[in-house]
Amino acid sequence: MNRALLVIVAAGLALRLIFGLTQDHRTPYDDPGGDSGWYLANGYALVTGQPPPGVITDVSRLASPPLYFVLIGLPQAILTPEAAVIAVRVVQALLSAAVIGLAYRLAVRLTDRRGVGLRAAALVACSPALIIESGQILTETLFICLLTGGLWLYVESVVRPAHTLRWLIGAGVLLGLATLTRAVLLLFPLGLAIHLLLIAGLRAGARRALILLAIYSLTVGTWTIYSLARWDRFVIAGEGISAFIYIGAAGWDDPEAVDQRLAEQTGVDPAVADQRDYRSAAAGQIGADLPGYLARRVGELGGAILQPHGVAGFPGPSLRALALDWLRADRSVAGLAQITNAEAFWPKLALYGYHYTALSAGLIGLWATRRRWRVALPLSGYLAYTLLIHLALFALPRYLFPATVLLWIFAAAGCAALWDRLTARRITQPATARHLAAPD
Repeated sequence: MNRALLVIVAAGLALRLIFGLTQDHRTPYDDPGGDSGWYLANGYALVTGQPPPGVITDVSRLASPPLYFVLIGLPQAILTPEAAVIAVRVVQALLSAAVIGLAYRLAVRLTDRRGVGLRAAALVACSPALIIESGQILTETLFICLLTGGLWLYVESVVRPAHTLRWLIGAGVLLGLATLTRAVLLLFPLGLAIHLLLIAGLRAGARRALILLAIYSLTVGTWTIYSLARWDRFVIAGEGISAFIYIGAAGWDDPEAVDQRLAEQTGVDPAVADQRDYRSAAAGQIGADLPGYLARRVGELGGAILQPHGVAGFPGPSLRALALDWLRADRSVAGLAQITNAEAFWPKLALYGYHYTALSAGLIGLWATRRRWRVALPLSGYLAYTLLIHLALFALPRYLFPATVLLWIFAAAGCAALWDRLTARRITQPATARHLAAPD
């Protein structure tokens, strides 16, 4: 492995371990109704077969896929609560560090330039959002690692056709495991199947697509078989998608308000509502005000794109609100300096700076790599898939966040393209100047 890459990966791992291991390891348990507490409680129940003390769970009705629950449930079954969280954070730091190496490999395949790969790895290693996320008891770190690994293996099948079968089997397994972490990925491999038809022709492409989809389906189907055998419940990956469609249609205030609206629209107790109830309520909501629904979806998705993931986790006022107030009412240097004294200003500024750099440079990279579409299309296809599916589903910055690594890969390619253009211009300008200064 490249020595520079090893240094970058080691530095990224150190940053993630320092952040994760300096957190309070009891805090995730303090709020059983919060996301982290809910994951921990259900992970413990799924692995041990019994709910944790003082918490009511019913894993037979679990709407989310099981893999992350297994990851955090196993250490809870054998360690103390705090030690279990430490173990999870160490594992997630390792997974997040692995993503640094995967970003390098994907960037090299995308551009055929190791320098671009090292730049992508460094950007991912130093990303504040990815460092913070590795210490959270949430699905993102595991999902990002499996997704990025699956895409890398798939890209290898494209650029190394001599070992296509091996790479496709690995890609199908990892993408299936990613779907068993977050069900939102469920339909994405169909897009990869279409890509295979485009690059390999109808006969060879169809054969490769069938292999990919078969391995992917078998992997995802393990949870379906388990659920049928244990609870006589048919589920493919997860059942939360219908609920997210409903929330996207009706809007989100808080859990109690959503439950009250659902009960009013369907006459069903939210505690026993199934996916058909959510779909029925969503259809009614959309049909009652289609223009309002479309405006809500576009506005919510746009807001999720523009707000960095993780910034809401810091205390203090919104930087965006402070900046808008300054532009409208102050515009003085003293007022601008006052903003920097706001609580958690610098961490939030780092998240905003990194986020908008990824967006802007990533767009440049998408354009710069358009001619290498055989490799670029699976990566840009995931970006498009994420935006399209969250145009229908409830959208938060957290739900778009897994696309960040791919954006940084394109951003590294975009920075290289800009540098190449500037360098070429710098080389040609002196010759042009000499030509203009020469006598006739």
